[in-house]
Amino acid sequence: MRPKNRAALWEILPDLLRHSGIAALFRRIALSASCLAVSSCDDLRFPRDPRQTLETVLATEAVTVAAVDNPPWVAVDGEGGPEGAEVDLVEAFARELGVSIEWKRLAAFEALEGLESGDLDLAIGGFERKAVTPVAGAAPSYAYFHEALVIGARPEVPFPEELDGQLVFVPSEEPIAELVRNEGGTPVGEWSAEVALAAVPHWQLASRGLLPTGIVLQRAEHVVAVPQGENAWLMRIERFLRREYANMGERLREHQP
Repeated sequence: MRPKNRAALWEILPDLLRHSGIAALFRRIALSASCLAVSSCDDLRFPRDPRQTLETVLATEAVTVAAVDNPPWVAVDGEGGPEGAEVDLVEAFARELGVSIEWKRLAAFEALEGLESGDLDLAIGGFERKAVTPVAGAAPSYAYFHEALVIGARPEVPFPEELDGQLVFVPSEEPIAELVRNEGGTPVGEWSAEVALAAVPHWQLASRGLLPTGIVLQRAEHVVAVPQGENAWLMRIERFLRREYANMGERLREHQP
């Protein structure tokens, strides 16, 4: 008899719960637990900005950006606003957000310090990841542009496998003479008919009428810098950069000295 009675009880248990109000109590408990879970998740939501950088930029409709002189990435000259490939990027980003830009002309280290102090929202100037990472309070974006400093050759000359004392033109704006010497070349400052090779960033090869030789002097990972820990702000910037990085070489050529 006991097994039969036990089975009968399980059959009528749903009806007992429904009519006794216990089911409604359970529903209220479950709903309260759900609300608590949502509230807890909201407190721990990711990405988030401890300083509310993204929220503040959108609310005030303004972003404060440090412009560090480093053509063609950023050129700060005279009384006008900055120009350059990264200036174009930031202006496009500001238009997307619907905000204005307050530019601050600063040296590189001052710009990174400004991110830590909270005076700046963003810093640009052709920064390399290795320069931003050690600075407390500043964080690099992902490396949105990979640059190679290469040896290019005039199309009519044989491509060398090694420099071996050959003359290599080094543009005055590129402090790379020592890199050329380390590879066995002889740096010169004049692009004359006797000089068949030049040390230039890879994105300048076509505009200078050069072909790549396969000799790479140096590589660089370019980033923009933001306040450390402001992850929502950083991810919003990176989402924009991932859409725009493809034509960065063209932007740099437009602004090259």
